[in-house]
Amino acid sequence: MTLLAIDGLTLSIGDQALVRDLSLSIAGGERLGLIGESGSGKSLTALAAIGLLPPDIRAEGSILLDGRQVIGAREEDLLPLRGAAVATVFQEPLTALDPLMKVGRQVAEPLARRYRREGKKLDRKALAREVRDLLERVSLPDIDRIVNAYPYEISGGQRQRIAIAMALACRPKLLIADEPTTALDVTTQAEILDLLSDLVRENGMALLFISHDLPVVARVAEKVAVLRRGEVVEQGPVTSVFGAPAHEYTRTLVSAAAAFDKALEPAQ
Repeated sequence: MTLLAIDGLTLSIGDQALVRDLSLSIAGGERLGLIGESGSGKSLTALAAIGLLPPDIRAEGSILLDGRQVIGAREEDLLPLRGAAVATVFQEPLTALDPLMKVGRQVAEPLARRYRREGKKLDRKALAREVRDLLERVSLPDIDRIVNAYPYEISGGQRQRIAIAMALACRPKLLIADEPTTALDVTTQAEILDLLSDLVRENGMALLFISHDLPVVARVAEKVAVLRRGEVVEQGPVTSVFGAPAHEYTRTLVSAAAAFDKALEPAQ
């Protein structure tokens, strides 16, 4: 089943087109990487997919999320899709998380909403156990401290794990990860990528992974779409697109990534 089907999407502000005639689709359990330079329209595409575009951006075309049309839909019609059909992990969790709310409570809120959606109830003790179970699943240490901490009191990698736990709490069919490792050091980045890959596979979720980093996308995705100046210039299996790129822009990206990797190799 196709969870996300974007067809002929054009996003404009005034007379300027920011995304042009973009089409892509993600089926259940599929992992798609959306790659491109800064300003190419990657994050705007993700916001359009969940119906959270800024009010001054005009959307044309079609976006079907779990069979429901997003473009032109009322906010009250989109709310049931967020969490059940799709959840999002944003680039910088320090701004995505509430700075005035303890971490444990922030994880508890989507859990409680999901149980209400399913017609179930959790008492306070059961909810606390569920929160701890989620934090253990995202490999957070010292959970007693973290559940009582504010976001600024924990590290960037720990904040990103909290954001992933909140997304998992919703049990979405599709997870959108918008450059979730950009602000992290290399070691933490690798841990988060492995965690995401494992959780997506274990939960049978589809994944839309947005990045400007080819090796990162190759690590987590099976298909890729290359976006340049708001247009998809190439898409297909990761091995084909990165192994034998057809478009000049993709060849440039692959060459730059290879040159960067070579520069990091230790001298012989």
